[in-house]
Amino acid sequence: MEDDPEVKEIMGDEVDDAADEQRTNIRGSGNAPKSVGSDQEEAIVQCDTSAGPITMHFYRSWSPHGYDRATTLFEKGYFDHSHFFRVVDHFLVQFGIGYTTDKELKAFSQSTIPDDPKRPELLPFKEGMLAFAGSAPNSRSNEMFIAYDRAGSLGQSPWETPFGKVTSGLENVKNFYKGYGDMPPWGKGPKQGPIYKRGADYIKKDFPLLDKFETCSVQRMNQSSGSNNLIILSSIVLSVILGFGYLQRKKRKFNKITY
Repeated sequence: MEDDPEVKEIMGDEVDDAADEQRTNIRGSGNAPKSVGSDQEEAIVQCDTSAGPITMHFYRSWSPHGYDRATTLFEKGYFDHSHFFRVVDHFLVQFGIGYTTDKELKAFSQSTIPDDPKRPELLPFKEGMLAFAGSAPNSRSNEMFIAYDRAGSLGQSPWETPFGKVTSGLENVKNFYKGYGDMPPWGKGPKQGPIYKRGADYIKKDFPLLDKFETCSVQRMNQSSGSNNLIILSSIVLSVILGFGYLQRKKRKFNKITY
């Protein structure tokens, strides 16, 4: 079983010591803050890719921690111009190693989040579903996958909780370049460690035919009224503070003139 690619299918940093080393100082056991927000929140993520546009629909009710991390990374542009580095016909497409030079965003992307409760009603995996890669309990961070038509065996590991699905452009996803096959030793595709270490240069030089993201946009829906109220309250408080400061300045100016 250890050499079965379906066992090692989506382990975000399972086969490369270089990738492990990069995460040693930032990975914990689910060290992200507690997930907060409305379970009814959803997000529409629209992306241009080298194979054509795709649209994804994320559901917070499916996987709260997974939804929060994925939506935030897409909003921050972390995946822009990154490659679909593992494309296995009829199985999955894996992505998620961004090329950002922003140290804070990079650290955020590689910090881990807790696993979410299993959702048996969403299993088995259907074509177009998205979930995080992982290597152990509470190991989800930045790597994700889109399931192909024969990924029904997925969903057993604690990190394999779907958080969304492709709703448009699935044909483009199915047309991603597959010629390199799986990662070694099952294929001739790229290793994750060199991607973390060398970034896009490694892909462009050794795997130039791989498809990639261009840019993405995110539209959140059904956000909690509590979040909106907090924003409104913050605006009111800021206005009061600014207004008070203005009155104080006017008072000082008046006193200066009077005396």
